[in-house]
Amino acid sequence: MFKTKKILAFLLASVMACGAFTACGESSESDSSSKAESSAEESSEEESSVEESSEAESSAEESAQQVQTGDFEEAVVPQAGEAYLSMADGQWWLQYQGSDLDYLCYDAGVVPITGNGDYTVSVTCDTNAIRYDTTGDVNGELIANGTSFMAVQIMDGATATPNAVISINAVKVDGTEIPLTKKSFTNTEETEIAGEKHNNIRSNIFNEWVPDDNLPDDARSAEGNVADLANKSDYSATILDPSAIGDWTTIEVDFTVSGM
Repeated sequence: MFKTKKILAFLLASVMACGAFTACGESSESDSSSKAESSAEESSEEESSVEESSEAESSAEESAQQVQTGDFEEAVVPQAGEAYLSMADGQWWLQYQGSDLDYLCYDAGVVPITGNGDYTVSVTCDTNAIRYDTTGDVNGELIANGTSFMAVQIMDGATATPNAVISINAVKVDGTEIPLTKKSFTNTEETEIAGEKHNNIRSNIFNEWVPDDNLPDDARSAEGNVADLANKSDYSATILDPSAIGDWTTIEVDFTVSGM
């Protein structure tokens, strides 16, 4: 009887031990399975994150390239014998002095001088390129204001068009003509553009550094040398009131070339 009880006790203990080992095995397998699933999920999330980041970078690169190659206007640099509107806004920020480094170089209205006749030059800040350059966004808001300097110039005119006389006829701000208070004169003047010197022919529209009582010695007009004219006081380097310019996106200047 005692022996039978011992055998039954042994068998019962064995059954309990097997149950315990089975439970431990299931727990271990469950933990291992859970860890594997968790690792797989984390790996999938990382791959998804990498793919999304790569797609975003690719999209940004494609967008930037599209803006640069598809939406930007060409920079315009006047060549010898070509006229352009040299100017700066009221803050000396938006400028065009004849270089592709200038903000207003995009879509600038430059015209070759081929002989006596009427011509038009212009600058504009209504381009994707200048909006991107100044605001970092092709859709950014950009409006210029006033002027600190304005003149029609013929690049290297001293050699390309040496006898040309420029007479300013009209200045238009976004299509509205600004009243002219004086007559313009023409003179030859050395100017430096992007580190290179040029002998340009110039007709000032607003240049407050040239006083009316001290015009250049070679100042000339369609009427003749200004110094020899009875009405020489009609001529000035400032032929409009700069406060009349106001806000603007495009400025055009109509002029006549004579003497060629």
